[in-house]
Amino acid sequence: MATDWLAAAIAVQAEFDQWFWSSRLGGYENTAQDHSDRLLIRERTYQDSATPAANGIAVTNLVKLSLLSAELNYLDRAEKILQAFSAVMTQAPRACPSLLTGLDSYYHPTLVRSGDRVLRSLLPEFWPNCVYQLEAQLPNDSVGIVCQGLACQAPAASLTALRQQLAASILHPVA
Repeated sequence: MATDWLAAAIAVQAEFDQWFWSSRLGGYENTAQDHSDRLLIRERTYQDSATPAANGIAVTNLVKLSLLSAELNYLDRAEKILQAFSAVMTQAPRACPSLLTGLDSYYHPTLVRSGDRVLRSLLPEFWPNCVYQLEAQLPNDSVGIVCQGLACQAPAASLTALRQQLAASILHPVA
């Protein structure tokens, strides 16, 4: 039985949003809302320690969900987190590398749509901020399509051309 991983990720994100999102301050809090009546303060961590802070990881996850689902509300939520912690990222960047990684994925969201063979050849390579989507119906004489945000480039005719488009997406932020 195959698992619909995107549907599962969307379900987990919805639960995370329901229990931990702070609409008043932006970002995710460390404790669920059902425990808030017993706490004097609900923390929203941004500082990485031995494990990355949830808010930094959440930004990257939200950008990826936006790319895979074409739902812009995920991107809006990622932006709210980045705005909520912008002062910290400016004043103490060493304290929050996961937020800065999330910021990079927000500015360089890249989706590669291609067949199994091409995606398997890209997986061992380092393409930061890149999300892969298996695509059965590609235009004739193409190996894949690189999309940055909502804009897709012309279909790549070769793996070399696809890699060149990926390299360009790393260098040029979404407008």
